[in-house]
Amino acid sequence: MRPLLLLTRPDPQAQRFAQLAAGVCPAHDLLIAPLSKIKAVPFEASVLEGAKGLVLTSANAVPMVAELCQPGLPAWCVGPATAKAARAAGFTVHEGGGDAGTLIDVLVKARPAGPLIHPHGVHVARDLAAALRPTGVDLRSVAVYEAQGLDWPQATRNAVIAAPWVIAPLFSPRTAQRIVQQLEGVCPDGLRLVAISEACAARLPETFRACTTIAQTPDSQGMLRGLAAEMSQNSKDGLRQARPVDK
Repeated sequence: MRPLLLLTRPDPQAQRFAQLAAGVCPAHDLLIAPLSKIKAVPFEASVLEGAKGLVLTSANAVPMVAELCQPGLPAWCVGPATAKAARAAGFTVHEGGGDAGTLIDVLVKARPAGPLIHPHGVHVARDLAAALRPTGVDLRSVAVYEAQGLDWPQATRNAVIAAPWVIAPLFSPRTAQRIVQQLEGVCPDGLRLVAISEACAARLPETFRACTTIAQTPDSQGMLRGLAAEMSQNSKDGLRQARPVDK
């Protein structure tokens, strides 16, 4: 039985991740059903004047600010995907270790000259500026895009509920909440989730957490390894109960 890989990221992120998954995961079917779309929001471009560097926690922010910044400006990036986008835009990239906590540690240790600017989405999982304020790192935040929620059509909802085996990666706490909402709080028997972090999984109700595993590393490669492991084990052993998330 082939699993159905359910991708809920905005296009074209879902398309890019689908290509990566096709190269490393066992044979599977694909359903792209975005739960959000990225939209630029107005902001004062003057906030970037005099910036000594950027702190980037999402590749979505890169095109919103790239043309407003000096070429070669240092960019401290949360993970490889964001670093790749920043490098392509001409920034001088420093990778931050894969998650917000590690990025904070890297910045505290490096103590780059400020001000640094953190362009981010309207919805943030963690306030980096507040976290860094006691350390003396001068970081200022500005929202430059919004991940606007999308609802699934009934046909998509029915397909997810009816499928005997669905595997879905969860890349953020907000996505975890959104997928539960779209399924109206009912966890289908065949659903298996791979969360990017414990914080992401913590947004799930108990019935969903019982079918959730955590990626070994909080990045795309960690998620791909988690998905491949789920698909491989279930292919050999039959659809099984996922390892419960530690409480």
